[in-house]
Amino acid sequence: MGNDSSRETVEKLLLSAKKEFSEKGYMKASLRSICKGAGVTTGALYFFFKDKDDLFNGVVGEPLQELRTCLEKHMSAELKELDSYTPGMKVDLEDDMAAAAEAVKILFKHKEEFEILITKAQGSSMEHVIDDIADVMNKHYTDMFWNMKGYKSGKEMTKEDKFIVHWMSHDQVDIFVHLLTHCRTEKEALKQLRGMFSYIIGGWFGVINNT
Repeated sequence: MGNDSSRETVEKLLLSAKKEFSEKGYMKASLRSICKGAGVTTGALYFFFKDKDDLFNGVVGEPLQELRTCLEKHMSAELKELDSYTPGMKVDLEDDMAAAAEAVKILFKHKEEFEILITKAQGSSMEHVIDDIADVMNKHYTDMFWNMKGYKSGKEMTKEDKFIVHWMSHDQVDIFVHLLTHCRTEKEALKQLRGMFSYIIGGWFGVINNT
């Protein structure tokens, strides 16, 4: 197939697949229906995608990677800031708010894809993506917690410390899921974000200063 016709075929398949996954979820989605909606044969689908899971990744993969890149950039910047942090030091939180706002904008730019990923991925290789992101956040915030508490090399976090950092990591991810699934527009989500993030940040420093 020529480059232009191949690109057009892939775009038709992804558009049809997005509609099918959105309406039926991954498990009940039909490749035959997707091909019919795209106006192509199943042979054409298998020329570009090896199976239904690969097609699902084609629909949600790029938006997810965009979000992950945003998170990785912010987490890297946060860890660098720890070089100059001392326990009890006042921290400028506007960078955190800006990063959270950027994540919200990405979620709403690809709202349909992320709604599919969050609510329709059961049975796919992406079905645990929320837990996977929370695990990444947990590792990051474990490092943050250890450093912000002023722990010295070799000191172990307590079981209670690990428990609450794990919970806060999941709680933060849940904020973004809640905004995506309960707000109709990016503007509405951004309006709610500051209050919700103030809750998270207040809780974080409450734990840091009182454990």
